[in-house]
Amino acid sequence: MAKKKKRKKKRPQKRKQKRKKKRARPKVRRRRVRRRKAKRRKAKARKIGRGKGKARKAKPRRAKRRKAKKPKPRKKPEPPLRIDSFGFDRGRPLAGKYEIVSRLGGGWEGEVYKIRERSTGIERAAKFFFPQRNPNNRVLVWYAKKLHKLRTCPIVIQYQTQETITFRRRPITFLVSEYVEGELLSQFLDRQPGRRLSTFQALHLLYSLAAGIGSIHHLREYHGDLHTDNIIVQRYGLGFNLKLVDMFRWGTPKQENIQDDVCNLIRIFYDAVGGARHYAKLPPEAKDICCGLKRSLILKKFRTAGHLQRYLETIQWE
Repeated sequence: MAKKKKRKKKRPQKRKQKRKKKRARPKVRRRRVRRRKAKRRKAKARKIGRGKGKARKAKPRRAKRRKAKKPKPRKKPEPPLRIDSFGFDRGRPLAGKYEIVSRLGGGWEGEVYKIRERSTGIERAAKFFFPQRNPNNRVLVWYAKKLHKLRTCPIVIQYQTQETITFRRRPITFLVSEYVEGELLSQFLDRQPGRRLSTFQALHLLYSLAAGIGSIHHLREYHGDLHTDNIIVQRYGLGFNLKLVDMFRWGTPKQENIQDDVCNLIRIFYDAVGGARHYAKLPPEAKDICCGLKRSLILKKFRTAGHLQRYLETIQWE
């Protein structure tokens, strides 16, 4: 009997589909081909190295150098605007809290204005520093700290706070302190007969100044710029009620600064009694105080304002 031919079993279609998918991977084939070629090259290179000579190593590809970008030329900073006057008008708002009332005066460092609190109507004094005189608010901070340190001295104006406004696109910080009513000593002297005081009145003025400056010297501090335009006279009679403005910064307190204050006190007394025009007619007690305005003689007799105050308390009249 003839043997029956065995029929090959047909595999399911799913497996064929999977195989087809496995074969249909061109990327995998390319990688394999590349690997084989690389192996052949290495093998040839080894053979050549054994016989004729060492194979030259392939030079690594140099990375393309990127051209360095030329830095853009920097714009030169514009020079800071110089401000020599603020010129605030009456009613101008300040920091949303105050408004300008009037201008009180000005100097080398800045200008002083009388201002009013909007919420309470209380009047204050505001000092605005010129930016070129107050770099990074150093002068303002020094001024505020010094006023705070001397807050127990009755002759010194009391510091309140500081605020900042924008003026000509620049931030300007100003210092707020108490407002003192009165007139400058220079204006007060101009109103007197002959533009001078009697010797008795001038001695009372000098005593009030010496007592006030003495409290400052007692705290190892100084004023630095004493003259008739920096002293406010509030009232007078047997004594003077005085306030000082515009202290000047000469650095850390030194004995020389205190001595300058003493000499300036004597100069104010000298000008108050009439200066050189009336000096010859002064009584000897007044001349002993002036010492001919010689610094060495003044400092030999009065080392501080406190010494001058005690001298005036014990002065004897002939």
